[in-house]
Amino acid sequence: MASVVDICNRALSNIGNSRSINSLNEASKEAGECSLHYESCRDAVLSDFDWNFATKRVALADTGTPPPDWQYAYRYPVDCLRICEIMLPGVRNPTPDQRVQFEVGVDASGTGKLIYTDQQDAWLKYVMRITDVNMFDAIFSEALAWRLAAAINMALTGSADLGNNALRMYQNVILSAGSHSMNESQEPVQPDSEFTNARLS
Repeated sequence: MASVVDICNRALSNIGNSRSINSLNEASKEAGECSLHYESCRDAVLSDFDWNFATKRVALADTGTPPPDWQYAYRYPVDCLRICEIMLPGVRNPTPDQRVQFEVGVDASGTGKLIYTDQQDAWLKYVMRITDVNMFDAIFSEALAWRLAAAINMALTGSADLGNNALRMYQNVILSAGSHSMNESQEPVQPDSEFTNARLS
């Protein structure tokens, strides 16, 4: 399983840097740049995709003080990086017209986020902040190494081309994560259309 240092060294290698690091705290420019950007890049990569290992479901905490235009106001989970959906009870794969409407806002004190919706006893499905590297799957680690490479590139190489290449590689890995994710779940079989049934009859 990759460590934070392993991912940082892969990022350095991705931009052609021949030096590796042994710790984020060591006195080197490479370690300084990796330390500066690692956490923000990790959270950005988590936010860019519905990673199975980071998908969480929780019952939301009702504040009891909804605004006039919504029936409920729930506390936004502190570890949430991106909302996937407010879950519809008894429906695992809602169609677009079944999805529960919601809106994110801020509380009266301006110190916490809220989720407004008309769904009673709402459950939230979201991508959470994962800091334990042992939870990362191989594709996520690869994506993070490329995203980090793009972030540290200019300070270490000054080459915009290397940074652009790292971003392209990152986008390619994110695309491949979609098919990998599908292999870890079983989606319902879509019914044949009337056109298909007519051709087969």
